[in-house]
Order: sequence, then structure tokens, then C-alpha cells
Amino acid sequence: MQTQDYEQAVFDILEDLREYRNKCGDRFRFSDILQETEVDGEPTTLQYVNLVQEGGGVLGIALVGFTYVLEEMGIRFLSLGGTSAGSINTLLMADAGAPEEKKSRHILDRIASKRFSDFVDGGSDARRLTELIQSGVKFGSAANMASNMPSLLLACGNLPEVFNDFGINPGDHFEDWLSQLLNNKSWQALSDNLRNLPENLMHVSDFGNKKHPIGVDELEPKIAIVAADITTQTKVEFPRMAGLYYERPENQDPACFVRASMSIPFFFTPKRVSLSWTEGRENEIRRRWRKLAGYSGELPEEILFVDGGVMSNFPIDLFHQADTVPQRPTIGVKLGVDRKHASKITSLGQFLGSMQEGVRNLRDLEFIRNNPEYKDLVEYIDVEGFSWINFNISDAEKMRLFRRGAEAASNFLRRFNWLEYKSNIKTNLLQRIKPVLWELSNIKDLDHTLEAFGIRDNEDVKNKIAYLKEREKPYNVLWIDDKLTYPLPMAILDRLHTYCYTMRTSDEAQQLLIHNNRVSDDPNDWIDLIISDVTRDESEGDEHTRGIGFAAMLAHDPVLKDIPVLFYAHRRSELEERYGQELPKNVVNHEDRYTIMHGDFIAEVVDAIYARARAHRSELATQHAPDGTVDSQ
Repeated sequence: MQTQDYEQAVFDILEDLREYRNKCGDRFRFSDILQETEVDGEPTTLQYVNLVQEGGGVLGIALVGFTYVLEEMGIRFLSLGGTSAGSINTLLMADAGAPEEKKSRHILDRIASKRFSDFVDGGSDARRLTELIQSGVKFGSAANMASNMPSLLLACGNLPEVFNDFGINPGDHFEDWLSQLLNNKSWQALSDNLRNLPENLMHVSDFGNKKHPIGVDELEPKIAIVAADITTQTKVEFPRMAGLYYERPENQDPACFVRASMSIPFFFTPKRVSLSWTEGRENEIRRRWRKLAGYSGELPEEILFVDGGVMSNFPIDLFHQADTVPQRPTIGVKLGVDRKHASKITSLGQFLGSMQEGVRNLRDLEFIRNNPEYKDLVEYIDVEGFSWINFNISDAEKMRLFRRGAEAASNFLRRFNWLEYKSNIKTNLLQRIKPVLWELSNIKDLDHTLEAFGIRDNEDVKNKIAYLKEREKPYNVLWIDDKLTYPLPMAILDRLHTYCYTMRTSDEAQQLLIHNNRVSDDPNDWIDLIISDVTRDESEGDEHTRGIGFAAMLAHDPVLKDIPVLFYAHRRSELEERYGQELPKNVVNHEDRYTIMHGDFIAEVVDAIYARARAHRSELATQHAPDGTVDSQ
């Protein structure tokens, strides 16, 4: 079966996606790292992301279907990571051309006609045992085992390999095959290829109106292949940790690391690596082990690697950066849906299989639970009805798996909202970085919360907050700050019945204001208060008064002029002195309040939103009153 046959199998998926992309326009957005170029003779905007791929034996062909569709839709990959079968696709994608090129077609050329049964290189007895396992023999069922006894006796020829070599297949054919496919025969060459980024990459703002060049040093593209060192119980990331195992890791053939990552226990023999090269350098190398692996024991003579899935089958945390809003997402693709139903355990085989699944997925599931935003980044490929160990897989089954991957990619591109994802991260960050005082105040009532910030017996503030809470949906606050250095005041807004948008530039803020206040007719969408820094490092205007200048511009806009603007960490007199003239009318800072003080900040926010809410309610009442008057109460 040829590559063209696979492409034709997903033609309809791609055509539907192209129509969807045309309808979405600029909303077909998945990253802030973009490149304007030509692909197949057509002007195209490429979007760069990270990708992590799960292990799953021969099911890995579905991963190629997933990446194929993403590439056809203009997605390219900067950092790549994976385990086992995921590491195979990861390495081939990192190797097959420059980062801006399509890779999946190249990979299809290599695997479409490849007989996966060649990887079962342990002889005829290994092939018989593989077929037996694939047939579904239940090792915990006496009747089932009895009916398969002839085959079991033939497969017993594998016992010496299992006991002596810990696996029935040496894996040499796979490693040689993969090595011959590679254009880059060393890790240094592969790293250089990953860093060979196009010169016209741009970091683009949310609404596309602000761009600046971005290069390899800031983006730091990398590859990460996960294996399990069972000698020291270390989850290994190659090439980052390769210096623990090899004297000159930059000269190693990348195929040997993937061979370590895909060493399915007992099916393939472990990948063995000697540490004899450390002789005379023990102290130096042991310090390296303590730093990178947390291992403080004596160095063993030899390391045994098995399938990385033993410790982390879906290493979605590979490129995780805590407490940051990313420039690009890390998309994760899984082979099958985890925990969609309870396991039925009636045999020894099912018992052992369920234990294995629990152990290998525990670390990854725990990471996603602790970082819930990653749920939006993970797409599941439906592999129901396929076996990961079916090395005799037919061409038709390969095709079906490839299409399953393509369908999953289509679903991801239709459901994932990049701007919404970033907004959720910002919200989660604000909640996570609250100081202990604020965390404690979260469990108290409003009186205790206000008291914690110096507001005591102030019935006026409490009454105004109660008035604001009469509206079901929270009021919208836009915070503009190019550094976002005030987490506590942002956290305070949580308790004032508000939702806080955060923007770093005036241009992005203006686009949001236009979208929410000028385009939308729903008052629940409108921005009700702008909190701003005074100084902003931007290309236009005086950076020392850029915030006030932006407020002055809004004050002349017929729709946006009534939105109050509050400057954080300043007195009104300081603002007037800095601006050198009368402040715009929409600036609401009071002379007797200093907004760096949390009590004054709360009072200013409440007063500003309350005044706007009252004015809007009065306006609505006037419109609906028979005589055009409204009760002042």
C-alpha cells in the first residue's frame, strides 16, 4: 500500500477542515508563534506548537494520522516528546527535514510498506508466542489454556531467552531499520536540525495587531524521548540525561535511545549500557547523577533500560513551565481513552494487565489532575478493536488506524480555543499565587475579608458590594500591565463579584474593548472597569505616561469614554504631576486614596463599578419609564 492510498483515505476529513478553517478566519488560531510563508505554492500562515505522543506498540501508526492532519492544516512542531511508539514518531519527525517542512508524508513513505512482523526478530518460537498472545489466550483460565496447550508448548522455546536475556526479541532489526532511516546520525546533528528555524518567525499578539520577531534562543526547541532505567529506578529523558549513561552523548546514534524507550518488558530484551567509561571519574559522574536523576548511590557497572511506559507512558509534563502563560501549547495525543469504564478482572492475565496499566499511567494522570488546564490540550485516538501487539497487522488495519488518528486531529482542531485556554491559565495562576493571608481569607465571610485588608465597619462599601452581587453574572474588569506584577490585587478582585481579563499591551486591550463593548450588545459582556499601570514599554507614545495616554484616547471614543480607568499603586496627585496636565475625565483615582494600599484599592474598585452599574441601571429604567423619569432609589 502506497502513501497516496493513506492520503486518499483521509481526503474528506481534510476537505471538511479546510472549509471550517475558511469560515473561522483569524479564529483558527492555535499558537502565538506564527510564520507567513508559502506551502505547495499557496500563501500560508504556519502555527508552531509542541507535541507529546503516547506509547502503544503498533498502534503508533494512528499517531502519524494525527500529525499528518495537523501539518496539512498549517501546524508545525518546535519541541517534540514521546514514549515507546510515541518516541519513534517523535524521532522521525525531528529528523525528517527542517522545522517548517511537513514530516508525516515522509514518515508514511517509510512505514506504509514496512512489515511490522520483521520487528519480531527472536526466531520462530518468538513469532509463535506473539501470535498466541495476540489470539487472546487467557493465562488465568484453565480451560482456555488447555485448549491452547499445543501452542503453549511450542512457545516454551522462549523460556531460555526470558530467563537469561529478559526478553524474547533482541530488537536489533528495529534499531538497524530506524538508524538507516535517519538523516541525522548523531544527537548533535539532530539538535542542529531542530534549531534550524526559519528567520521570519513572529510572536503575534492575541488579536494579531502586534508582532515582533522571535528566534531559536527564546523558543528553545528540543526533543525528549522517555525510557525507564530499572537499574537505578530513574525516569530518563534523552538527550537531556544522556550524559549519565554515555561518555560522549552528542555522538550517539539517536536510534539507540528510541530502542531503549520501546523495550517492551519480556517482548524485547532490555537495552544495556555499560558505565565502564566512568572509571576514574566516579566522583564527577556521581555528582552529575545526584543533580539530574536524584540518585545518590554507587554507580552500577551496567544499566538496563526498558520501555519508558513502565514509568511514564504519556509524559505530557515534558515541556511544562509552571506559573507561566505559554507562547505555544503542548498538544498531547493518547492512544485510547483512560478510565472510560471499570476493568473486569476474572483471570490472572487481566489481573496483571490492570496492575500494569495502573502503574504506568499513575504519574501522568496525577500530573493532569494537578494541572487541569492540560485536559484541554489532550486528544484521545479511538483505538478500540485494535491490539498494540499485533505485529502481523494488515494493510487495511493500518489504514483504519491512520484514519482514526486523522479523525482525532480533526476533533482537536475544531474544539480547542487557544485564546480561551490562555485566559484560563491566567485565571488559574492568579488563584494559585495568592499569599497565605488571602488563602485564609477565602474561607471567611465578607466582613472578615474586608477586615483583613484594613476595611472595618464600612457599611457603605459592604452595601455597594451587596448591590453589585444582585447581578447574576460578575462585572468585567480589564487589567492592563506589561509585567503583571501585582498578583494580590488581582486576587482581591475574586471576592468583589468581578471577572478579570489581563492584557499586556494597549493594542490588545483596545481590541478587547472594541469586541466586548462596541460589537456586543449584551451588557454582561461589557468591560465595566479598566485597571492600568502608568508605565508601559510600547513602541508608540511616552512609555512613562503610556497608560494615561491610553486613557485619554478612550476618553474621546463615543462608546468607550464612560468606562472608568483606575491606576494602581499611585496617588492622584502623582498622576497629575507625571502627566503634566489635567487628567482625562475617565480617570477615577481619588485624591485621598493611595491604590497601593489594599483597603484603598478595594474602595476605589467598588466605587467605580458601583457608579457605572447605577448609571446603567438608571439609563435602562429611564428608557422603560412611561414618563421618562426614574426613581433615584
